[in-house]
Amino acid sequence: MTFTIPRGLKDLNSLGFWLLVPCELSDVDIDRMMTPILEMAVRQGRKGTIRPDKLGYQYYLHELSTSEDLEGFRTPEGRGFLDGWVRTSVMKVSASEKMEYMQPLTIATYRSGLVTRIRNRQADDLAYKSMVASLQRQGSENPTAEIKQIFMDVFGRGVELGPMPSATPEYDRVTEIDINSLLQLVMLEKFEGSQKFPPQREKVDKGFAVPGAILPIGSDILRLLRFYGPKMPPAEAMSLLISVLSVRLFQMPLRLGAAARKLLRGESCEDLENADADNPLEIFCDFTREKGGPSDELSKRCIRRDLDNMRSFFTDRLLIRTLHESVGLMVDEKPDLSKMTSSEELKVACSLRDNLYMKVALRTHLMRIQRALEDESGDEGLALLAEVEDAGLSPADQLAAVLVEGLRARGLKNQTLWFYTSGGISKPYGILSGSIRSRASWRYAPSDELLTALLALCFVEPGGRRTVNRLPIGEVLARLESRFGILVAKPPAMFDDPDARAGAAANLEAFTRKLQLLGCFQSLSDDFSAQFVNRPREAAA
Repeated sequence: MTFTIPRGLKDLNSLGFWLLVPCELSDVDIDRMMTPILEMAVRQGRKGTIRPDKLGYQYYLHELSTSEDLEGFRTPEGRGFLDGWVRTSVMKVSASEKMEYMQPLTIATYRSGLVTRIRNRQADDLAYKSMVASLQRQGSENPTAEIKQIFMDVFGRGVELGPMPSATPEYDRVTEIDINSLLQLVMLEKFEGSQKFPPQREKVDKGFAVPGAILPIGSDILRLLRFYGPKMPPAEAMSLLISVLSVRLFQMPLRLGAAARKLLRGESCEDLENADADNPLEIFCDFTREKGGPSDELSKRCIRRDLDNMRSFFTDRLLIRTLHESVGLMVDEKPDLSKMTSSEELKVACSLRDNLYMKVALRTHLMRIQRALEDESGDEGLALLAEVEDAGLSPADQLAAVLVEGLRARGLKNQTLWFYTSGGISKPYGILSGSIRSRASWRYAPSDELLTALLALCFVEPGGRRTVNRLPIGEVLARLESRFGILVAKPPAMFDDPDARAGAAANLEAFTRKLQLLGCFQSLSDDFSAQFVNRPREAAA
């Protein structure tokens, strides 16, 4: 059946539900997203307007090759070498010679003004707001200033920002920095920089509805930069930062989906109540790299389960959104949502699913769809409305079925795009491995960069005040599970059987070999209790 929600019904035709999902679930480019995050860190939440590129890559390459700060690049051969260097290490340039974005090597990358935010899906704003919320929760009186200082300590070496709020960064010409960052800073000085800012609007911020799914994004970013960033080269710190941001954004809709299911069942959910809730996901990550082996197959089964859960979440979030928006249409027994927290709003809306006045409000939406379809001669849609009504479904389930069918083409496609782009399937920071074109090949297999970042965060003690040097491997496995929902040595509960347990045992052996290759595994004997993992990177505290 081909059926779409009529465009005139803007509230019903939309895929967004910002109260529950505070960004757009579609394809996202984490590399490109880092530029506005760095800008917001410096400008304390503000973003300048984007100037369109009028001069082009060849102009800036020429200006760089003839700069007084560089020698040996004015000949055709020298300029050709410089061209390859810039494309490889400094800037992303498309096949059509379009400058797409600067590689996030220093805090100054936003000066170019190249990045448009279409593919950021407002996940950059979400990451920054999550950092602010994490610091506020810790009692910070000025979280935006604290974020700026944390980022400057790691990515601001050798950079002078200039007066705020314009903050047009440039090289201080004193500090020793790596050669790629130096080249980028010299090139950035050829750009004027973004100077105009849209007016800031005061909004009532009631907090995230599901803090357990959102706040770990910000808290992990800050912990990684605060404890490890000052001891790392900026390029490595950025690589690990991108890895952490990617995996947390990937997991976000899976955790939101689990919370949505519990909301609709009237069950309690830790992620709704507690930003430090244990991660409820059970993502079995394969380290054996043995295609077709029991560990590999267990990982693939987790992929299929999570894709199914994403499809279920599509239905659940549309239903919860409709219940929430229909509260205003109730003629009696109407709760005052304005006096509630975001979490309370969702709980109350879901609890009204079978309320008589809520059913009347939901039928109002169904009648609106019916009238719009009659005006557009939408025979297939009208047939669907009649079918769900004859099926004896409740008004809530009727409306959910109609919305899912009418938005399926866009909604499910976009959620799948989010799944594999935030999962980094073709990136060095991904938790997903396989071919983009072959969904059957997808499996959970963290890259070395991601594993290093996750291990580093496991060594941050509960409360986030300090790190430790060494942990028993059992404690590392426990923290990977409770903090990141990652399983290594045991199968998920729903797949637990003798074959799965055998695969998990082989996976643990492969995991310890991986730790040895990373240089952070210490075995005092064959006894599991005498095996330790050393912190993978030097920490500041």
